[in-house]
Amino acid sequence: MIGIRIAGKNDRISAAVFIRSLNNFLDLIKDVDSLVSKRPRGSVRWDLHSLQKSSPALVQFEGRSRIREMDYSTAIQESILDGIDQLSESPEQPQFYSYSALRRLRGMSAQAKYTEWVSVYTEGRQALVTPRLYANVEFLISAGSKSLGSIRGSLDSISVHSGHEFQIWTRKSKRPVTCIFEKAELPQVVSHLKQEVEVFGELQRNARGEAVLMKVVTFTPLEPVRRLPSIQEASGLIPDLYGGKSLSAYLDELRHG
Repeated sequence: MIGIRIAGKNDRISAAVFIRSLNNFLDLIKDVDSLVSKRPRGSVRWDLHSLQKSSPALVQFEGRSRIREMDYSTAIQESILDGIDQLSESPEQPQFYSYSALRRLRGMSAQAKYTEWVSVYTEGRQALVTPRLYANVEFLISAGSKSLGSIRGSLDSISVHSGHEFQIWTRKSKRPVTCIFEKAELPQVVSHLKQEVEVFGELQRNARGEAVLMKVVTFTPLEPVRRLPSIQEASGLIPDLYGGKSLSAYLDELRHG
């Protein structure tokens, strides 16, 4: 189970702050689910488990897997808290956080300034949503520069919860770049999941100059790199290379004329 606690100032919580925080929290769960399970629409249904309206307000959800192969509930919960802890320390994008997930976490932390404190918790673990977390997330997603450009890499982790996004893992940075694309391109994008692609469009970089977001204009699947044949596979490609002789006899003939 995973939940959110919101403590109001003077024990009072604005309804608008509560609703915005909860909506961002639910979208964050869905986005991380997509990346952890590698399923565009997620793998877990989150049911309301408990609700407490007095300060601190508490909403807790229980995950129920929608697929038979594996239950990702625990991995999703741990990834969410790991990401919050990591971003509270430094502006480094967590492994299972898409650009959309970062926006959701920024929305939660922006609402936190109107409260006494906000935390995300699981059984036996808690992570606070702090002003430092907000600053680090803002640093990650703020636009240091925008320009037209292209990137190549492996297409991974499609998300359709808040707009349409996929991630490209580039060989150079070894980090994902979130790509926003039009809904009409979804079938093509899905058909090339886990393949090498090149995307061109408006590329956004953060203050460190790291690519973080691409608004896709064109999407081009790349041909897979062709593997050269092995020695065993190549043998026999050229018939009668040594004039019917063995290799040793052929070389001996060359040496002695």
